Amino acid sequence: MAPVSCHYRPVSMDDKLTSVFGGHRPSWWMVIVLGVAVVILFVVTSIFAAMANREACKDGLLAEQKCQNFTHLLERQLTQAQNVLLGMKIQAATCNQTVVTLTASLETEKAHGHKQQELVQQLQGEIEKLKQKLQDTTTELEQLRKKNDASEGGNGSTSSGNTINSLAIYVLLTLSLGALLA
Repeated sequence: MAPVSCHYRPVSMDDKLTSVFGGHRPSWWMVIVLGVAVVILFVVTSIFAAMANREACKDGLLAEQKCQNFTHLLERQLTQAQNVLLGMKIQAATCNQTVVTLTASLETEKAHGHKQQELVQQLQGEIEKLKQKLQDTTTELEQLRKKNDASEGGNGSTSSGNTINSLAIYVLLTLSLGALLA
């Protein structure tokens, strides 16, 4: 198929204007008035648009300032919250360290308490032994006194019995105290 070429006949400017105005040829003064009206309309529209944009710009600037103020407030609050959080972390670490220290101290005191309990039990055992010894010695002393009284034939003085009794009590108390302190 062969390329189709179209040729249009050039149309003059006067013909275009005539067709726009419904077949009448406009006069130049009408074209000037129409041009001035278009320019005035453009200027008035531009002024109203600028005034509307000015109000919108003011509103936009005000909204931006409010947003910046709110952002700064939130940043300050975030900084304060972070500082409080840091302080709480430090306190928690201190509390944890204190708990560890107190736990170790409690374990030490428990061990010390067990040792003291064992020592108390040992001392109670020794006291029981000493009481038994004291009772045995007292019994032995009574027997000796009865023997002594019997051998003296009832003539013996009670002051020598009291002296022996006092001496025995002194010896036994000294032995008991020495055992307790050792």
